[in-house]
Amino acid sequence: MPLSPPEVISAFHLTEDFDCGKSVLNNWLKVRALSNHRNNFTAVMVIHENLRVLGFYGLAPTAIVPTSLPRNIRTGQPPDPIPCLLLGQMAVDITCKGTGIGTGLLKHAMLRSLEAAKLVGGRALLVNAVDEDAAAFWMKRGFLPTRDNPMVLFRAMADVARNV
Repeated sequence: MPLSPPEVISAFHLTEDFDCGKSVLNNWLKVRALSNHRNNFTAVMVIHENLRVLGFYGLAPTAIVPTSLPRNIRTGQPPDPIPCLLLGQMAVDITCKGTGIGTGLLKHAMLRSLEAAKLVGGRALLVNAVDEDAAAFWMKRGFLPTRDNPMVLFRAMADVARNV
């Protein structure tokens, strides 16, 4: 059976066997993802095979203090805090590592972030790396650490638009 395209999470999606190798992300998917989606905290998208989730991401609005970001993002009299979008969680099951699912999910998330930023504003896409390996993963994909916290990384929306 082929993989699904990214779609909104539902109660029909099977999450109990998902394992990306990072318990914090596994638990978030299994315990909080559906509830967060239903309560409009996070828009959660999944890729599945026969309803078994093999990858997911969560996208939400957020804001960050201006001093955390470089001058090129703070130009133009921004509000304080600066509106951004948060790619709060993204993971792929370890059985699917290296298959391109993660790349596809990231591209989908960036495209949706651009659409959302056009509708409600947002100067950057932020990620919260769960550990140093995750931070390295994000940096390889063009994200830069914020000034205040190397585990919070960002990519300017203008940069996202140029590279999707």
